[in-house]
Amino acid sequence: MSATTEATGARSGSWKRLFDLRSGDTLTKVIVILITIGTLIYILLPVFWMLKSSFQANVEIRALPPKWLPENPTLQPYENAGRLIPLWRYVWNSLFVSVTASVIATLLACSAAYVLGRFRFPGATLILALILLTNLIPAITRTFPIYFFIQDLGLLNSYGGLILSYVGFSLPFAVLLLRGYFESSAPPELEEAALVDGCNHFTAFLRVILPVSLPGIAAVAIFTFLNAWNDFLWASLLLNQGEMKTIQVGIGDFAQEGGGPQYVNAFMAACVVATIPALIVFLFVQRWLVGGLTAGSVKT
Repeated sequence: MSATTEATGARSGSWKRLFDLRSGDTLTKVIVILITIGTLIYILLPVFWMLKSSFQANVEIRALPPKWLPENPTLQPYENAGRLIPLWRYVWNSLFVSVTASVIATLLACSAAYVLGRFRFPGATLILALILLTNLIPAITRTFPIYFFIQDLGLLNSYGGLILSYVGFSLPFAVLLLRGYFESSAPPELEEAALVDGCNHFTAFLRVILPVSLPGIAAVAIFTFLNAWNDFLWASLLLNQGEMKTIQVGIGDFAQEGGGPQYVNAFMAACVVATIPALIVFLFVQRWLVGGLTAGSVKT
């Protein structure tokens, strides 16, 4: 019996050592490095192809075997993209809609999450259950109800209708995230100290809770911004009139109507322009984004 137990323990220990990087196992490290490199190539190859194609002539893009670097880099594709579609107007439209929806959703989520996280009242559990339920409903099943609702409000083909939709889509997740963040990273003792110093609940919320909760608030704001910026479905349904289109819809129309083989590089250039604002925002706030998501997921 003891021999069998020792053999089983030895096999278990060998498997643990195989997958434990700290054990110094060279083979394991090599396997992990190769898998990581392969994953990075799989993820970044389309981005690299888009970027290099935006500086190439169309002949180079279609060449076989593929040319992985531009032989004669040129900015002409970017000029052609701005000439073929109102590219910068579309970028401005997306920025306006995304930033506005992000600000409104963040303000509403902060207020709702604070109330649900700090106060106990009849129906609070039901409200949380309904908020959670909305996250379980597939977005495509809400297409017709939301479309007709926005139409009845007279907000179809207006920035207001699209912003209202984005705020509604983002609020459930934002409220749940911030509620957990307020409970874990902004303990009630902070408010109690502020109340002793003469604040009421509202001023304590503004002057104490919000400042210490900036990572969670930043995570919610960026989450809402990126969702609105990358959206195609709702922007194409609710805002598809002329130069009011967002960048995602504008690029989609360009690909379907004006993007022939002779404009492949211009299409790639438009895609690069559409990627830059979201990339800049993410690079500046990635530390707050990761910190806000992880802090709000665990209650201490």
